Amino acid sequence: MVVTDVFNSFTLEDVQKVDVLVVEQDEDYISILKALLSGENFCFDVTVKPQEALEKLEERDYNLIILNANLNMLPDGQTLLSQIRARSISPVITLVDENEDETAALAMLEEGADYDLPKPFTPHRLKAAVTAALRRNEVCNPEPVAAPAETIQPNIIRTGGLELSLGRLEANVNNKKINLSAREFSLLQFLMSNPNRIFAREELASRAWGWSQDGEIRAIDSTIKRLRSKIEDNSRHPRFILTERNEGYLFNGKVEQAC
Repeated sequence: MVVTDVFNSFTLEDVQKVDVLVVEQDEDYISILKALLSGENFCFDVTVKPQEALEKLEERDYNLIILNANLNMLPDGQTLLSQIRARSISPVITLVDENEDETAALAMLEEGADYDLPKPFTPHRLKAAVTAALRRNEVCNPEPVAAPAETIQPNIIRTGGLELSLGRLEANVNNKKINLSAREFSLLQFLMSNPNRIFAREELASRAWGWSQDGEIRAIDSTIKRLRSKIEDNSRHPRFILTERNEGYLFNGKVEQAC
């Protein structure tokens, strides 16, 4: 199926039904999003209340979440994005006012957002964000090329008490489940799938997250720091994710794969 926006600006090919949660207070931008992402494939839930957004996430799964950065704070001091990441691995696009401090946008990327989209945005910028997000979530092009018959894809990769379940998108350390954001899970999966090999930050951002932007490259260090705090016994002296000075990062260890 092909979805085309009302301005005929871009096309998303092979799109299945896409459930979108929009957390936005500006009626004009809500209308713009619905217009640009037109078609029977896209189903929108809209709220201006962060707490209501969390309730909606408890009730159903969404393929895409679009969040106004100004609505990110919760009354208890936590951020909406951190609570979204505790409940969902769905891709998140944050809408950021163009006069907003860049630090705020970077902080949301580091916290688990997949793409920050400055307002006002063009249809093509929206296309880039949505297309990348949906493809990463396997909504676009849902029928992957079949692997050769003799190739058996692992469902579990593990080493030294650390285990990733690719089928359930879960991580465990010493049989204890840990919560990882989609960004953290993708990066850890890539590193564990390529152990004992050094990757530069730019290559990690491109190969683990699907594209490369300045913000995402800078977010590699913050994501590694959060991963270490979750999977390492001592994050200051890691045994899994090692830093190679002036080169990048590598995953240290012998990784087993199981079906």
